[in-house]
Amino acid sequence: MSLEIAYAAMGGDLETVRGRLLTDERIEKFAKIFLQDTSMQTLESALEAGDLPEAYRGAHTLKGVSRDLGFTPLFEAAAALSDALRLDDAGVPANVAAVPELMPAVRDAYSTVVDAIAII
Repeated sequence: MSLEIAYAAMGGDLETVRGRLLTDERIEKFAKIFLQDTSMQTLESALEAGDLPEAYRGAHTLKGVSRDLGFTPLFEAAAALSDALRLDDAGVPANVAAVPELMPAVRDAYSTVVDAIAII
């Protein structure tokens, strides 16, 4: 029951994750492991340091992990940020000017996921 409540609180896609991970026990296990994932910290540190390639890697990893675990709002926010930070062949980000506008949604969604996992 708490898994359903947690996914509802974060706006996640529990049914898709059940199809992927098969048991609620596995979903709970991997959701709790997510709390140890450092991609958000990598993203924040890299942005603060102005290291855009590393910020892209952090955003891209966060996007993938959140997609795999059905954390839909976090996935969507991280995907938009990852797209903005994606480097072209010359090493220029696609839309670095959008990063300050996109980060609040990533932070909010991340915080919501962390809070929701706490009730599992």
